[in-house]
Amino acid sequence: MAHGPSPFGVPQPTGHRNQNEPGFDWAEYDERAQMSAPTVRLSPEEQVRLAQQRSPEEEMEAHLDHIHASRPLRRAAQRARRRTKWWLVALAIVSGLAVAAACAAGAFIVLREGEPDPAAPSADAGGEQESTGDDASGAPEVVDPIASRTTDTAPLTVEELFTGESITPAGAAGAYTVLEAEELSDCAEAGLDELADLLADTDCTQTVRATILDPEGEYAATAGVLNLSTAAEAEELRAAIAAGLEGGFAVLRTDGGAEELGRADTQLGYNTYGHYLMYVVIGRADGEPLMEADDAVRTIVGDTLDIWFVDQLNPRREVQ
Repeated sequence: MAHGPSPFGVPQPTGHRNQNEPGFDWAEYDERAQMSAPTVRLSPEEQVRLAQQRSPEEEMEAHLDHIHASRPLRRAAQRARRRTKWWLVALAIVSGLAVAAACAAGAFIVLREGEPDPAAPSADAGGEQESTGDDASGAPEVVDPIASRTTDTAPLTVEELFTGESITPAGAAGAYTVLEAEELSDCAEAGLDELADLLADTDCTQTVRATILDPEGEYAATAGVLNLSTAAEAEELRAAIAAGLEGGFAVLRTDGGAEELGRADTQLGYNTYGHYLMYVVIGRADGEPLMEADDAVRTIVGDTLDIWFVDQLNPRREVQ
């Protein structure tokens, strides 16, 4: 809490000292009282009346006393005026010297600023420092090779992502059977409804996808990779999907255990890797709806996206 200003107090009365206090000096009190007593002023009529009461001898004596008393006072006043005059002259001289010294010091400082500092680095040294800075700023910037399709120009292939009739992600419980794989040049065909419209507006050149079965054969999934122009575009698409689009990714329905894939509720996993967006649509092989992402679904997402696709795309990231 802020402390505000204090209110104005009531002045304390000065009062009189207790004169009955032991040790009270009455003599000093009387003397101070007399010194502080007001002076009595006489009116002109009273002064004339008092003058008329004096005798001629008294008037003469008073006049002489006044003359003799005023001469020393006048001489003292003259000496005081002379001393004051010389004191003022001395003060003026000292002030003038102080002003001159200040001006000289200011001029010295101004002239000193224009001179080069011996302790400062020379022009050559400065040039070397600038050159060093330029060299540092001119260092090549480290660029992720798969951050853009400009540096990662080779198109994706089915053989690159889905080799043979099965894939075995590192650490997986077994091999995933590849039922069918394909490449789409129109990325909008990989989406449904709003996602299809969004993919049509992106700079996506291809989608490589395949339908697979998990090692136990209980789940079927369509997993794919979209080839976008930049990592920023891939992140924007991922954010749009996370925000909740109407529609989703289309599945690749095929024989061998994926005949009913996509006819009931499925679960979607997705992620980005450089300028690629990876996804997997998972459903039950028996056609029953998959209402929640259980441990088996999380395992499929991790095996396909975070391990298999990353391992297949990672060679593109190696600096040659």
